[in-house]
Amino acid sequence: MGACLLRVVSFFLPAGKLIKIFRHYFSRWSLVLLLIEAVVAVVAVYAGVSLRFSGLANYDEIYGDMLFPKALFFAVTILTSLAATGRYQRLMEEGFSGEMLNVGLSFVIGTIAMSMGFYAFPDLFIGRGAFGYALLLSFLLVLLVRWIFFHYILDLNVLQRRVLVFGTGGNAKLVAETVALSGQSDCTILGYWPVPGQPDLIDKARILYDGDELPDFVVKNCVDEIVVAVDGPFPAIYMNDIQECKMRGVRIMDLLEFGERERHVVNTDVMEVAWWILHSEGLHQKPWRGAIKKAFDIVISLILLIFAAPVMGVVALAILVESGWRGPIFYTQDRVGFGGRIIAVQKFRSMRTDAEQDGVARWASDNDDRVTRVGWFIRKFRIDEMPQFFNVLRGEMSLVGPRPERPVFVDALKKKIPYYAERLRVKPGITGWAQILYGYGASEEDAAEKLKYDLYYVKNHSLFLDLLVLIHTVEVVLFGRSTTGPREHGQRFIPE
Repeated sequence: MGACLLRVVSFFLPAGKLIKIFRHYFSRWSLVLLLIEAVVAVVAVYAGVSLRFSGLANYDEIYGDMLFPKALFFAVTILTSLAATGRYQRLMEEGFSGEMLNVGLSFVIGTIAMSMGFYAFPDLFIGRGAFGYALLLSFLLVLLVRWIFFHYILDLNVLQRRVLVFGTGGNAKLVAETVALSGQSDCTILGYWPVPGQPDLIDKARILYDGDELPDFVVKNCVDEIVVAVDGPFPAIYMNDIQECKMRGVRIMDLLEFGERERHVVNTDVMEVAWWILHSEGLHQKPWRGAIKKAFDIVISLILLIFAAPVMGVVALAILVESGWRGPIFYTQDRVGFGGRIIAVQKFRSMRTDAEQDGVARWASDNDDRVTRVGWFIRKFRIDEMPQFFNVLRGEMSLVGPRPERPVFVDALKKKIPYYAERLRVKPGITGWAQILYGYGASEEDAAEKLKYDLYYVKNHSLFLDLLVLIHTVEVVLFGRSTTGPREHGQRFIPE
């Protein structure tokens, strides 16, 4: 059965290929799984309607041409709920029983979202009985699809991208570290090609000394990609060999592009000014794109404020009760916004009122004793950030972007961390790429690492990437993931 599935998947999605959508790389497994489950959800609606009206009437007479839009709404909502709970990023990390619970939670969220959608757009409703059948069938089929993926596809190493690293020095070591940090990567490093004049910093067992010419080795070993990771200028004597490999269909990429694809970061440790100038496509924004983004921010912020109003009221009351009805509810602080402009940002107060009574700015840290009990809870689930929707409505912030930092920290970090000022070229956000993948920073080292994520967003930002971040933010809010530091790596997941 596994071999049959392998042939089917290979036919539609050849090994060694990732798909880039709006400058963002997606794992082929994530997209294949999403497409299969989209079909499953649509089919479940048709099957549910057939079961509900079996022997009673022809559902075509009841729904006419409206059934497909209803099925499409059902599928989009279910898929969004699965994505929002991390089901396309981590698969079977808690075993099949854990996957059942996680998928079940996704369906509960999807059911609530669809119920709200039915009230807003009654024409999308398919009836209680048919809806119930569709939910049950799609839930069972999604679990079946995931079980098949886990047992027969994800562990088939033959479908991994076969990567050759050109170089054996420090940059070549970075390639290995990048693969290790990306978690369960879907690429296999075949080895490291020695380059005259380069240091050998790689385990000698991984360095290739088989006597073949580079193009011959590539053909013999079915290499999909070559990562050029030499220390210093590229050796001209290898230009013809690399070009020959390129003509034979092998993808040639540099260290920065490889890191961007595998970890979704821009590695500032090896980035040069010229590379950033030439590749920061996200900074080339036409006026109409800016207008669409601003309209999107305002509309979504208003909707979220309406739905979040009861939660914000409860939080305000809890802060007052904990402070003995004396402390302030909100905490206002100057932050650095777009282009270095100072903006006043409001948050729900999560620390004691004497947190910085000596006037010295400090990084927030894990288990910070300045954080109150209510503050711990609202920080964990990012509820403390909700008042910043008003900053978005005033045009000072965006829903998605790098987090705005305090002026004293920005001034210090710009002097110590190269390219730090580049994150100020877009509006700061309530949530962002660094927030969902790294979390809160508590030191200058954290700031340097978060900058790699922020620059990825600056380089590639688009409305599509904003939507992706917002979907993943739901997971952070629901489960409190990635709020105190970087994600743990090595867990089973499908790389995006």
